[in-house]
Amino acid sequence: MRKILLGAIIGLSSMTASAAITDYLSTMSLGDAYLQASADCGGACDAELAAELAAAGYSATDIIAAVIASGVSPVTVIETATAAALEAGVSVNDVMAAVMQIDGVSAIDAIAGVTQAAVANNVSVAAVMQAATSAGIPAVTVVAGVVSSGQSAAVVASAAASVGFAPGIVTAGTAIATNNAATGAGGNANGNGNGNGNSGNNPPTGGTGNVSPA
Repeated sequence: MRKILLGAIIGLSSMTASAAITDYLSTMSLGDAYLQASADCGGACDAELAAELAAAGYSATDIIAAVIASGVSPVTVIETATAAALEAGVSVNDVMAAVMQIDGVSAIDAIAGVTQAAVANNVSVAAVMQAATSAGIPAVTVVAGVVSSGQSAAVVASAAASVGFAPGIVTAGTAIATNNAATGAGGNANGNGNGNGNSGNNPPTGGTGNVSPA
């Protein structure tokens, strides 16, 4: 999975004969085509599949959405994608802006995944909060996502204070994360119930609990 996400983000161009996902796109959804093509090569051509999809006009967000549709946890997908992107030199702001466009991924899940990867790559929690805020995510949802990533209360409070979130925002965001953990609920990618990605057959027509540093 890491290979397809890295391929999607940095635009790999090498392909092999085993990567024939475009053969399926005329009759299958992007997610189903990915599953079939990956099965054809025994899961060994993920990077090539990502490159082929990118060449066909699908964006990184569409490709990642296809992986999520195949049944992988959104937080796991976002964490893996973010780690690959950060290691490739993509900024946390650019990553956050991109993952917020993935169809069907809640803002809380997206922020949780980005936070986990960011912390592992020595990017501060405060930087993640700032990136999410810049992407238009409400402060209370930002806190809920960071809390959901497993950061300690002290780290969350310190990071929140550094980006100007009031204590009441931290309390409210923590309560949302706690409730979601208990119920399995989550916020939508844009905070209001509307996904933004393209998950159909056709490529888009435009564009492309550890202590952590606060």
